[in-house]
Amino acid sequence: MLEQDKLKTYLSLAILAAAVWLIHGFIPSLLWAVVIAIATWPLRVWVGNKTKLKDKWVAGIMTVAVAVLLFFPIIYALIIAASDLGALTSWIMEVQKTGLAVPQWLHMIPKVGDQAINWWTVNLADPAGLSVFLGSSDNAWLKGLAQNLGTQAAHRLLTLIFTVVTLFFLYEDGEDLSKKTLALVAKLTGEIGRQYGLQAAAAIRATVNGVVLVGVAEGLLIGLSYWFAGVPHAAIFGLLTGALAMIPFAAPLIFTGVTIVLVAQGNTVAAISVFVFGMLVLSIGDHVVRPKIIGSSVKLPFLWVLLSILGGMEVFGLIGIFIGPALMAMVIMMWSDMTEVLV
Repeated sequence: MLEQDKLKTYLSLAILAAAVWLIHGFIPSLLWAVVIAIATWPLRVWVGNKTKLKDKWVAGIMTVAVAVLLFFPIIYALIIAASDLGALTSWIMEVQKTGLAVPQWLHMIPKVGDQAINWWTVNLADPAGLSVFLGSSDNAWLKGLAQNLGTQAAHRLLTLIFTVVTLFFLYEDGEDLSKKTLALVAKLTGEIGRQYGLQAAAAIRATVNGVVLVGVAEGLLIGLSYWFAGVPHAAIFGLLTGALAMIPFAAPLIFTGVTIVLVAQGNTVAAISVFVFGMLVLSIGDHVVRPKIIGSSVKLPFLWVLLSILGGMEVFGLIGIFIGPALMAMVIMMWSDMTEVLV
């Protein structure tokens, strides 16, 4: 009988491994759907209680709402990026024929201004020097960049579509699925496994609230500073800032670039204002608001919140922002249980 149980276990593991291999290309979509479903489940329960509709209709309402929130900014950004890429291509082709004029602000740079002007005149203002500097005059590199961006965008869009489809079924059958999953975990590992599962879900929900909501708020506030400073496409830059604000230390890439553009245009006061305001918003959001939202919900110190997000990104990619804190929350919970027993 014992030998039969071993064979049954091996067979089950083999079937499970085969199933994972079969759908391994869709695992990112499944993980994103699970994270979104866990994070928005309280809202799903609220909609169900308010509308008194069947699970299928509630799932449809929630899925459409999430799809609109996900698709609209992405499609809008892609449309603007596509139009800007066409304008950029035309500008580069024109500049290669005429050269890039020396900007006036180079004259104002103390000590190195003359050297910078000479370098610009030789390498950028002269069409022959500019062609050498860019590496080619047929724009093959720009075409390759556009094709690569298009391929990546199509792949991400496909992942997003499967995420939304999976999300519908999770919203419809999520309650039954979660009960069965927790029951299976409790059967295999005991009550402690069930508690770890609940802690992981709480950590994912807290991380989504801390990362996404704080990132959106930071993007909105810094985006307003772009608008007041007169930055072109302020909404797009604000959207990019909000998206990168979800990744530690990434948002300064956007508003620092905007600052450089403003300085190049001669708007020094606006540039300083955007940079200082951006750093202030990020300092408050990343070091005060976000750790409080995440840490207070799952009792994770700020250091472990930061390490789990960065480590999760390095191992799992973008989805690791949410998986990392969930794993760390379970580790902290396990540590507390073990040390309490020792004491």
